[in-house]
Amino acid sequence: MTATYKISHIGGSRGADELVVYRPGDCDGTTRTNQYGWEACVRGDRVVSCGQNDSKVPDDGFVLSGHGKAAEFLASNLFVGCRAEVDGGAMLLTVERDRKAEELRADALIAEVQERLTERVAEGRPFDRKAAEERLASALAAKADGDFERVRAETEEAYYLTAKSVPGEVRAVWHRPKEQSEAEVERTVTRFRDAGFGVLLIEVNYEGFANAQKCVHDFLPIRPAYADGFDVVDAFIRVGHRHGMEIHAWFEDFFFGVADVGCPMAELHPEWMARRRDGGLLHDAYDTFYFLNPALPEVRSLLLGLCRELLDNYDFDGLQLDYIRYPVGRGLDRSAGFEEQTKALFLQDTGIRLDDISDENSPEWETFTRWRADKVTDFVRSVHALVQDYRAVGRKILLSTAVFGDPVEAIRLKCQDWRFWVRQRWLDAIYPMAYLNSAEDVGREVAYMVREYGEAPNISGISPMYNGLPVIESTRQVEACRAAGAAGVAFFATHNCTDEQLEKLKIGVFRE
Repeated sequence: MTATYKISHIGGSRGADELVVYRPGDCDGTTRTNQYGWEACVRGDRVVSCGQNDSKVPDDGFVLSGHGKAAEFLASNLFVGCRAEVDGGAMLLTVERDRKAEELRADALIAEVQERLTERVAEGRPFDRKAAEERLASALAAKADGDFERVRAETEEAYYLTAKSVPGEVRAVWHRPKEQSEAEVERTVTRFRDAGFGVLLIEVNYEGFANAQKCVHDFLPIRPAYADGFDVVDAFIRVGHRHGMEIHAWFEDFFFGVADVGCPMAELHPEWMARRRDGGLLHDAYDTFYFLNPALPEVRSLLLGLCRELLDNYDFDGLQLDYIRYPVGRGLDRSAGFEEQTKALFLQDTGIRLDDISDENSPEWETFTRWRADKVTDFVRSVHALVQDYRAVGRKILLSTAVFGDPVEAIRLKCQDWRFWVRQRWLDAIYPMAYLNSAEDVGREVAYMVREYGEAPNISGISPMYNGLPVIESTRQVEACRAAGAAGVAFFATHNCTDEQLEKLKIGVFRE
């Protein structure tokens, strides 16, 4: 089978949806790409590795690097052993899956399953050994017959059956409620409980609207879907607890509206919104999300009151703070914090006039970034104190945050200093969003965070289903997080989960 794809350019940075070829001399040793793509290393004319980003460029070959649509092409058409040729004149990549490539892949898949089978037998933990051995035997027979698609299918099934299951780890999933009755809530809870999940993170507010009937205000009206009074949040807590699941409140903090939906808060309290240098409302990187201004004490007080209201009115097992940050900054003209109140507070605290800052690489801008991060930290500190008050009277509530994976970029782009929160031991867990395509990249990012910031358990946020990856990638990413030292995983999100994906988790990594 042969497939072709247009090359964007040779060398240079990789942009959205681009396919870039890196040869020796086109870069300084590695491609230096970020984790949001997919790469294949080619030596001679054969693919020798694939999946990871920031790949080392071989002296006798090249690296194919794709983002977006180009990454999807590479992931769907390349595997170790494929032939790959680059026509620099026509700027065209040609990929051929010839018989040699199929035989090499078949050998690799069979060897991988054989190794996993040996490991599981040595461990002595329960798994369906007979079924795994039957799948392996079928794969060997298929290879002898030259039926390479059957080899792939049989070894994939054997891969699930030989997965290691780890009792006691955290298995969570984020859920944006759509249910309209308790019966529908029951179906959702049992579907994920039966697949091996133990924690449901129920979104209590989104787009500036409440899903929780007992946390409704003029600035946070009930979502129209629940205007009839059905309390879907209360239903999830009751049903979830009956089935032995933990139910955590997934609370959107400073994100408080969407441009094409409307923002009641912006209409009622425009003075509380995050604004650009020109005075306009600053959208997040999605270009639609509105944010509250974290620098204002009254905003932080309002959000703390909402947290208290949720914990007073609902029997949650945990509270998770999401969007616990500023909107993504894109330089002086595309950053939040230029409100008149903010300027006055910043001048009072630092003696620096914000309007005098003209260089985002200046020490003054760095001071402003740190100052804004400290305001977000002030809010996390207050929520920690609130949770401690509940614990003092015997209420068990776990506090966690969903955070941006790279801690340096988290401060620079989002004014989110989760490293400090972790080292202060304010959090019972962090849920870093390692929403990457490659299991290798996921494992590398999680391992770094566990190694450097292990004071709070790492419940790794992964999104193979949301990213539209093959079913087996869910298992591979769970295994990568475990190998990196994570205390568990959290999938984003329930609405992306197919029955097939849940079944493979159930028979494999979530078996026990």
